[in-house]
Amino acid sequence: MTESFTETMRRECSAIWDAQLAHPFVVALADGTLPQATFQFYILQDARFLTDLAKTFAFAATKTDDRDRILKFGEFLIDTVRVERALHEMYAERFGLTMAQMAATPMAPTSYAYTRHMLQVGATGSLAEVVTVVLPCAWIYAVIGEHFTALGEPPVDHPYRDWLAMYANPDFAAVGAWLRAVVDDEAARMDDRGRQRLRDIFRTSSEYEWLFWQMAWTREEALSARHWQVDLASSKKPLMGLFQPTAPNHAA
Repeated sequence: MTESFTETMRRECSAIWDAQLAHPFVVALADGTLPQATFQFYILQDARFLTDLAKTFAFAATKTDDRDRILKFGEFLIDTVRVERALHEMYAERFGLTMAQMAATPMAPTSYAYTRHMLQVGATGSLAEVVTVVLPCAWIYAVIGEHFTALGEPPVDHPYRDWLAMYANPDFAAVGAWLRAVVDDEAARMDDRGRQRLRDIFRTSSEYEWLFWQMAWTREEALSARHWQVDLASSKKPLMGLFQPTAPNHAA
């Protein structure tokens, strides 16, 4: 059976995808040992991420005249905001937070960079490029959900049972399958240069997916004023000395 274009892209990024399944955050999330504070950090960042993911689906709808596709992108936009937000609201209540507090959470640098990548492609890219930029997110979450529930549902007392169940749901996997079909269809009409552009976008998004887990695992801090506090007085060499111009040599 001939490998589809999206399957080829995934195979080319297999090392990145395998690393996600083995990432300590993902493993601890799956077995229920992930500290709640670490999961809370992840949920807060994910809530901010999903807002920009919804915007990217809105961009996708503007890239086509196919009404069925426009409708589907609209459904994805609404589902992203409504269905996944319901999960976040449940955890917000568990953490003692309001949705307003969640929305006011500063984006960690990695989360900000990933969403700028999505929005930039969304604003300037073709339909194939916009769908490709969100594809790793939709696809890898379904893979993770299926991978860690393959031997059965998590026990009822598993702290992250609802999260695993959501991404193991066949309905969620269907989203990735539909997106892959769009990319495969569009890629079939593109030249080699266009398909390479899709490969580059897919790889970058796949790398950001790994970085997102790493960001959550380390609880990456948002940058603030304290990061720029430098004690120049403690420097052994005067600052201006570093930029002192060399005197011209007039002896010649």
